[in-house]
Amino acid sequence: MQTKLLTVLFLAVSNALLLSSIEFSFSKGPSSQFIYGKIITHGDEVYQGQIRWGTEEAFWFDFFNSTKPENENLKWLSKDEVSDLNDKDYESNNSSWSKMWNKRWHYSSDHTHIFACQFGDIKSIDIKRKEKIRVTFKNGDHYDLEGGSNDVGAKVQVYDEELGKIKLGWNKIKRVEFMETPSNLESRFGDPLYGTVKTYNATFEGFLQWDHDERLSYDELNGHTDDGEMDIEFGKIQSIKKTFRGSDVTLKSGRSFKLDGTNDVNDENRGIIVNMPNYGRVDIPWDEFEEITFTEIPSNIELGYNDYNGSKVLNASVQTISGDTHTGQIIFDLDEQYELEILDGMIDDIEYFIPFGAIKSITPKNRNESLVVLTNGEQMLFEDKVDVSESNDGIIVIDNSKKEYIPWSKVEKITFE
Repeated sequence: MQTKLLTVLFLAVSNALLLSSIEFSFSKGPSSQFIYGKIITHGDEVYQGQIRWGTEEAFWFDFFNSTKPENENLKWLSKDEVSDLNDKDYESNNSSWSKMWNKRWHYSSDHTHIFACQFGDIKSIDIKRKEKIRVTFKNGDHYDLEGGSNDVGAKVQVYDEELGKIKLGWNKIKRVEFMETPSNLESRFGDPLYGTVKTYNATFEGFLQWDHDERLSYDELNGHTDDGEMDIEFGKIQSIKKTFRGSDVTLKSGRSFKLDGTNDVNDENRGIIVNMPNYGRVDIPWDEFEEITFTEIPSNIELGYNDYNGSKVLNASVQTISGDTHTGQIIFDLDEQYELEILDGMIDDIEYFIPFGAIKSITPKNRNESLVVLTNGEQMLFEDKVDVSESNDGIIVIDNSKKEYIPWSKVEKITFE
């Protein structure tokens, strides 16, 4: 019964997310979704144009990832509250043997967190030193971050309007300033991949990333056939269907091939990501994947840089299990403070990443699950991840100058304003 309910939920949510992104998006022209801006080097040279982050991120809805090296929000907790938080961590994460070891050596956690947001919500990125960076949002607020993903330290490609394509090493870059993409921009890296992904329980439609990497028409699918190695541009592919040891690939021309032997087409594939502007993304593992079909991009679902406004702080009412209600600005999981930050949850091995700006409410249901209601009314029962389970570090509610800490175990419901 649970599997059937989740299947219906998958279908309803994926379809509703797509329809909602269409309804609330703005048509900007064919180039509006591409990342664009200025890159300033340590030699004060300026390159301006379309940007691709490494060989991956190319669109405003793509995620930039790093790590918050410190958790300054712990200062709002009492010593007893921090102690209880640490006790909860080793109780839930450690074996009985390691619990004793950690207690003996005064186990303590720094409660640091990863950071993720869409490129469209970033005003600038300053490289301070090696993997130390400052990400500034459109409202002027910033986070000082460090490492955490291949986004930090990557070569950055920019198609300068005068010089052409330039690849800049991380150690050469001083600052990246993002700007609205010109309406007449002709993409030099290829067109977006768009289409439908079918899993065993659901169908998702949106902008696609194959193997967590390829997302543009000039990117290539690599595989082996009986006749030799083959590299096919994604822009020429109509569909890819998983088989026992590889994939059946059908081209738009009608030709088809059986490919195997590489992580693009076998069970070493890292997964398929479907990006649904306004409502985040899903990450589908190879075990759940069945078939992908590439289609044309609907003309009315393009978002430009100026349409991203997630740098608003989170405001919510938090109901406790004792019946109290606390209202004000909140810090979720002792970490997320802005609508642009991401809630992470699982449903049957498919991972969802939803910006807080798309969430209406969160209701813990048990130690491992929470019911998440989106602003469009759709509901999802998330599990397994820190944000939606007992591993959550709790909520701080700021009402004027007063700060109230509420442990996750005491939360009845969070309703965002």
